[in-house]
Amino acid sequence: MVSTTAQPQAADRKMSEPRELFKLDCDRQLMVARFTTCGRMLIAGGYDASIRRWDLCAEQTVESSRVAGHRGWVSCLEVQPGGELVFSTDTWGRLQATRGIAENPEVAWHHDEAHDGWIRSLSVSDDGELLVTSGRDGVVRVWSAADGTLLHQLPDHPAEVFAVAIHPDKKTVVTGDLFGVLRRFALPGGKCLGEVSLEKMHYYERIQDVGGLRLLRFHDRGRTLVCAGGEPQRTGRAIAIPTIHWLDWPDLKIQHSVRLGAQNHGFVFDLAWHPGGYWAVVTSGQPGSGQFLLVKPGQEKPFYNSTKMSNCHSLAVHGDGRMVVTASNRNSQGNGAVRDKEGNYVANYSPLHVFSPPKSEEKPVAG
Repeated sequence: MVSTTAQPQAADRKMSEPRELFKLDCDRQLMVARFTTCGRMLIAGGYDASIRRWDLCAEQTVESSRVAGHRGWVSCLEVQPGGELVFSTDTWGRLQATRGIAENPEVAWHHDEAHDGWIRSLSVSDDGELLVTSGRDGVVRVWSAADGTLLHQLPDHPAEVFAVAIHPDKKTVVTGDLFGVLRRFALPGGKCLGEVSLEKMHYYERIQDVGGLRLLRFHDRGRTLVCAGGEPQRTGRAIAIPTIHWLDWPDLKIQHSVRLGAQNHGFVFDLAWHPGGYWAVVTSGQPGSGQFLLVKPGQEKPFYNSTKMSNCHSLAVHGDGRMVVTASNRNSQGNGAVRDKEGNYVANYSPLHVFSPPKSEEKPVAG
């Protein structure tokens, strides 16, 4: 079983269900939401090229001033551990750092062409000093978080790089590409230390490739690498089985796997470790589908599963564990698109659902 930082008793106790505290309506679709390190702000980015902010310490949770600078969809958003910076990327290749908790936030530094086109993944080192980015251009770059200096460029990949992660010791970067191939690179220098193929996380048919490996996260002080996404079943549509693999580091042997639903449930879009001893996960697949799940380490099935929110694309856990937020998407502009009373198409929008996480109960789970 994968080692975790959970308390030994947590996995043996019955857990209460999450309780929704409030919902924040947003007039545009969001791709990613995060809490700032200090826990004061909830931040999000999406299709309107801005970073949205909500002050959780205010008497009423209302939206604060927005951060501009991006030109395309905000594709990735991460906060600096122990710091004040918020790092964001977009679909046009821009990477920027913002002082996100200031009353009037300002961009600290930026690169308009950090990558050639869509930046797919962004990872921040545990000490907040390094950033790693990857994109559709097959390039992986390592940056200084303080001033945006380019420090390293890893050898080009043969395919689009969907996911990156930097080990807590900052000596290794791991990448995952369109074909489900994991590669380890040494820092400094960028020497490839080996690769492993997760073959089911890629599907090919009729000259179309579907990449299923969407997320990489280090866990348990770097002793475990979490690989999440899906096992694609078809081209042309988001048909996949949401899948998570826990791999030993550094040999990358799979120790445990879970499949969170059927083939129409799509992909794991985001996940986060809760200090209560479990993983919070969101999935999205067919239009209108979506899952919010809670999974204990080593178990085959989630102990909580909600399908009330459609198209769940992001999730974040508050630093002290007292809140979990999910970002979903409402409406559809495909066949049968929603119109208002005047006959105008209604734009997609993303409500942010804020939950109180489950609490451990003293009553043991029946054997």
